[in-house]
Amino acid sequence: MAPMALYAIADAGGQVSSAPAPDISADAAMSARLNYNIGFELFEKAQAQEKEAAALKGAKAKAAQQQAMAGYAEALTKMAAAVEADPVLKEGWNIVGYTSRRLGDYGRSLDAYEKALALDPGYPQAIEYRAEAYLALNRLEDVKTSYLALFIVAPAQAAVLLDGMKAWVAANRKPPAGVSAEEVSAFAAWVAERGGVAATTAALRPELAAVPARDWR
Repeated sequence: MAPMALYAIADAGGQVSSAPAPDISADAAMSARLNYNIGFELFEKAQAQEKEAAALKGAKAKAAQQQAMAGYAEALTKMAAAVEADPVLKEGWNIVGYTSRRLGDYGRSLDAYEKALALDPGYPQAIEYRAEAYLALNRLEDVKTSYLALFIVAPAQAAVLLDGMKAWVAANRKPPAGVSAEEVSAFAAWVAERGGVAATTAALRPELAAVPARDWR
């Protein structure tokens, strides 16, 4: 689940204004506030577009996916400006990481997640999103470490990552480049084992069973 837009600025009628923003480049706090607000709106729109693209086929799906990626790029620009103005804005760094990851820039993505986690080592969203980047890079041991950390501090968020790990296993029956068949098999067994532990824990602790809605990624 994406972080709430902490900096939303509503007009007198309660609606977020779409009027051109004033030049606030000399005011770091206001720059962070406005860029985060605009970036978050673009980010949510891109997520929705990407989800819609998955339901389409052919040229329509391709066009919708390209539109979503363009939206992520716009959101990244705004979020990058927000964290430049306010380097301790962990939510901004988290979305810089997310949008960079969706755009295929894993180096920038991991760097942004590390900055978010330096500010808040137990930040569940950043831990989970970073693990999604690890999955894309086939860094399986790092994924496992992330899952175990999440299971302790945020079991519901760990369940989201567990879904991602299961999806990776399903999509990689044929080992990807740089990963042996033995490693894939061992990871699949580990994921199945953790799924059993999670199910048992959920049965014993029903309050931990609620899983947050999975963000589109």
